[in-house]
Amino acid sequence: MLKITVCDDEVEEREKIAENLRAFAASHSECGIEFKVYSSALEMLEAFDESGGPDIALLDICMPGMLGTELARDILRVSRNTDIVFLTTSPDYAVDAFSIHAADYICKPYTQEQFDDALERVIALHEHRTWILLRSEGRVHRIALEDILYIETRDKRREFALTSGEKISIPVWALPPQSRDSIMSQKGMMPCGSSYIVNLSRVCSFSGADLLVDDGTHIPVPRRCRAEVKQAYFDFYAKEAAN
Repeated sequence: MLKITVCDDEVEEREKIAENLRAFAASHSECGIEFKVYSSALEMLEAFDESGGPDIALLDICMPGMLGTELARDILRVSRNTDIVFLTTSPDYAVDAFSIHAADYICKPYTQEQFDDALERVIALHEHRTWILLRSEGRVHRIALEDILYIETRDKRREFALTSGEKISIPVWALPPQSRDSIMSQKGMMPCGSSYIVNLSRVCSFSGADLLVDDGTHIPVPRRCRAEVKQAYFDFYAKEAAN
């Protein structure tokens, strides 16, 4: 079952998105789509408190009381594994939208074909993620490897910094070998000295002395491995550009 939620303050837009989803669900019955529609950010967040977050959230951006980008940040604090898709009349918020790693950004008006293409991409992204489980302070966290910004090892603990802004700290011994292997086999995961593992897909720039990641953190690169990190950084983005 794939859970999708919609938030748009305009009645006609909500009805149109619901119609789009019904048509998509009818032609993609294998996905088992279930969706709910909300008229305000507050209504949606209150529902999350009761039932948890969805797999995918389709959000308008220009809404009274709270922008869709602000709502997306609140959703990701509650449900880090939710994929965000913005449906909006304005392209002006694209930079802000993608700064929180929105899965897609669709400008209205759009066709059913454009809607279907976007949703197929997001569902494929959601289903092909690699997950690990982290146990911290009595809770089990299900983490997508793609959502890790970096991992810092310090004082016999590992801290996982995530794209949602959350940081999860566990004892070094609490990460099983199979999870370590999964992390290091993920495309773009790069050791940076003995203290850090960095997700190169979340790196904004490399100064030569440090890596700047998406949340503004500067990861120091030890002198002894700067040449190796530099080569890995450029090789990674050269392959990304080729694709």
